[in-house]
Amino acid sequence: MIDAASSDNGFYRFHLRDELKPLKSQYDLKYWPSLAEVVRVIGQDAGDADTKATDTLTRAATTGSRGSRADFFKAFFQLIRENGDANPGHLPRNFRLSDETLASLANCALHLGPDDLVDGAYVKRLRQRARERRR
Repeated sequence: MIDAASSDNGFYRFHLRDELKPLKSQYDLKYWPSLAEVVRVIGQDAGDADTKATDTLTRAATTGSRGSRADFFKAFFQLIRENGDANPGHLPRNFRLSDETLASLANCALHLGPDDLVDGAYVKRLRQRARERRR
């Protein structure tokens, strides 16, 4: 299980794998936890975990109490900032999309139906609120 789960982990492959191989043949399976026990402990650990965003994009998308279109746009605006002036070369300097263009992109990305579409006015209100919060 450990070897299979760590197959893409270079640290495991180069530092730990060879150390664990002899243990596999040295000890019978009765000395090792069953797969069910391992899964149970993983579930308990996950239930007790306190998750936090590790990057600004994830933080922007997950700060609301529940997922919303506003959260999508916060993440979208952050993505544009991170790939624009903050990271020259990915997007032209001072890159800016119109509110209508952002609304169209969101409608496509979120697969919104005709009754759920967002418009430029919605995006404009979100941008204004974001500017007010930064002040």
